[in-house]
Amino acid sequence: MEIKTILHPKKMLIGFGVFMLLMSVFGVIDGDQMAEDMWGADNVAEHDAEYEQMWALHMMPLFGMAVVTGLLVQGKALAQMAMAASAFVLVFMGGGMMYLTNESGYGSSSQTLMIIIFSLSALIGVAGYLHKDGDDEPEGSA
Repeated sequence: MEIKTILHPKKMLIGFGVFMLLMSVFGVIDGDQMAEDMWGADNVAEHDAEYEQMWALHMMPLFGMAVVTGLLVQGKALAQMAMAASAFVLVFMGGGMMYLTNESGYGSSSQTLMIIIFSLSALIGVAGYLHKDGDDEPEGSA
């Protein structure tokens, strides 16, 4: 199977968006467990469950937009959106947020999850790049 078929921005955005939406729902439903998973059981303060619930809730629109973009946008525009979304997640969440939380001593103990999320984000960018010419647009669109 060709890599371009596997790494398609539509599939990647919808799959990643649905996965992260589900993670966010669990974060809202069980903030205590999410706080323990993310920061370690010995590093959870009284307000951390509420923090995790609010963080999960405020991330839902981002992941919802990923799903809707994958469903509604096509061709070259979809590839461009995938590359932009990937860059924003990697720079602002991967770079900025992780740097600031580690600087303040509020670093995550869940490195495996972070590696998975940022690897998937990078793959979304690669998928966008592979389809940047919009060569898989349906006939009649342009």
